Amino acid sequence: MHRTVIILLSILFCGNALAEEAVSILWSQLAPGGTELPVESNVNLALDGKNVIIPGFIVPLDGQGKSHSKNFLLTPQQGACFHKPPSPPNQLIHVVFDEPVAVPSAEQPIYILGKLSIKSAQSGFAKTGYYLQGIDAIPYPVQVASSTDHQH
Repeated sequence: MHRTVIILLSILFCGNALAEEAVSILWSQLAPGGTELPVESNVNLALDGKNVIIPGFIVPLDGQGKSHSKNFLLTPQQGACFHKPPSPPNQLIHVVFDEPVAVPSAEQPIYILGKLSIKSAQSGFAKTGYYLQGIDAIPYPVQVASSTDHQH
């Protein structure tokens, strides 16, 4: 279901040529080996250089409290911030856009589409294992209950 939604959103927002190239991925695919492998080497080499779309949560690196950002961390956990220990490098993506994108609330995930590279770096307060050149930021679908959804 989620993969279908991601593919449909990528077609809708990015045009057919790019959508055909984009690979829908989940966080588990970024760390394909077992937990016994060192985090630094447990990265998915097959994704290097690919256009991907992945849901996650934004942690801005160019100033907290801003409504837009073009330099941020994408993380799988809601509420990741400067006050908590960061996720392992293979579970953090340093994302850079040419133009700032809207930053959702800390509780709201977002889909990020872009070109993924395996690149270990110190980005802000955390070490990242991936770099993504952003192409598009797609709001996560929010399900709103309608008046016909309630129980009688």
